[in-house]
Amino acid sequence: MKEEILRIANVTRTIEGITYLDNINFNIFKGEIMGLIPLDNHGKSQLIELILQNVSIYFGRIYFDDQLVNYYEHSSMTKNRVYLIDKETNLIQDLKVTDNICVLNHTFHGYIVNDKRLRKETDKLLKQLGIEIDTEQYVSELSLLEKTIIELIRAVINGAQLIILDKLSNFLSIEELSFFQKLLLHYTKEGISFLYIANHHEEAFKICHRVALFEKGRITKIIHAKDYTEETLEPYILSFTHHPVADEQNNQAGILKCQNLCTENLKQIEFSVKKGECLTILDINNRGIQDIAELVNGFLQPERGKILVGGKEIPLVKERNLLLNGVAYIPENPVPRTLFYNISYLENLTFLIDRKLKRSTIQKKVLNSIKEEYRALVGEEIDAPNLWGLTMKSLYSLVYFRFLLYKPKVVFVMQPFSHADMYLRGRIIELINMLKRKGIAIVILAVNISDTLKVTDRLLIMEDGNLTLSSHQFKDLPPYVSGNQE
Repeated sequence: MKEEILRIANVTRTIEGITYLDNINFNIFKGEIMGLIPLDNHGKSQLIELILQNVSIYFGRIYFDDQLVNYYEHSSMTKNRVYLIDKETNLIQDLKVTDNICVLNHTFHGYIVNDKRLRKETDKLLKQLGIEIDTEQYVSELSLLEKTIIELIRAVINGAQLIILDKLSNFLSIEELSFFQKLLLHYTKEGISFLYIANHHEEAFKICHRVALFEKGRITKIIHAKDYTEETLEPYILSFTHHPVADEQNNQAGILKCQNLCTENLKQIEFSVKKGECLTILDINNRGIQDIAELVNGFLQPERGKILVGGKEIPLVKERNLLLNGVAYIPENPVPRTLFYNISYLENLTFLIDRKLKRSTIQKKVLNSIKEEYRALVGEEIDAPNLWGLTMKSLYSLVYFRFLLYKPKVVFVMQPFSHADMYLRGRIIELINMLKRKGIAIVILAVNISDTLKVTDRLLIMEDGNLTLSSHQFKDLPPYVSGNQE
């Protein structure tokens, strides 16, 4: 009989009158990778907090390792033997790998730190796992994958019995994620359990023993491995339709061309994108697309190569130079990074328009004209004096409406779906297609495929800084891209 590490029984959690967890029931077995797919993000952070620490609940009981640790009549506020791994590392950046694994560890009882012994023990552990990391390196020098591996090892050594993995594909490439998943399987054999929170069912189905669908603070469905099919999921998820670029646009010359671009992580890459086309560059190793983003933003100078827009070479000499020539950029998780909550919706919408019109101030009649034009798209939110209280769907729409108004020739988008739940992903697909219909070219920079193919007309695969494959036929993608690898 399987042993449980966690059972959440009939738990309701309400904070300041808002119900975040609504009669939630699910369990995780020892040595199991339990998947969780949030169809929306309501209650997700409250669920994670509840598993980490025995905070107060309105109703229900929670058992950890067969012990009642939390119930509606008494919450001890104690922490469970649970560790959270996400993009925000818990490691100390200014300490070495060995120190992070061994010294900052509540199970380490030595009064005198023997550096040589610690290094030897850490090297031995990494070798057993088939991992090559210099333990004398400082954490700040490690890649995201290496930091995530060290966090996993640290969690196990610290005695964690359950490890929560929050959306790894937001920051690990396909290649990195595949390697990390092999480590998870290694640790399940030692009885360690995982709650694997995934953006997409294809990712969860590949690694998880069971998958729970989470919506509006409830577990709506538990799916077992034998039932991992699209048909099983169909009643619970949105269906996104791909809208290919029109034939006449396919015959156009590229509006943007990158020729022989070389940086530390780019090896003479060349590509072009047409008006109204969506090109996705999928970086298998997560080594090149950051350089492309820095080039586009003017933060990085190429060793050689050039970018042409409308046949004209654009000097890559300063920040915002490409924007003035019709090339825009939407960063990953764009709402907190590009919007200003304390100014009005209209001011946010028209934030770039002064550059377009080449004027320091915009006439009131122009602003009123824009306001009435976009009222049909936005509704009464166009009159909002600030952004506080607007939904995430409205805020994401504002990010894209800004460029719909600015009308650049090309928009580079970094990981557009990485911080979005299912409903928000559907809206982002609509927004990207809206830009395409206006003839704006889109270049998506991605480390995982997720819902990207729903808007992509052409896919380029980058590996070790080289563009290795171009594909219009997505059904014929290599297995390491499509997720069918063993």
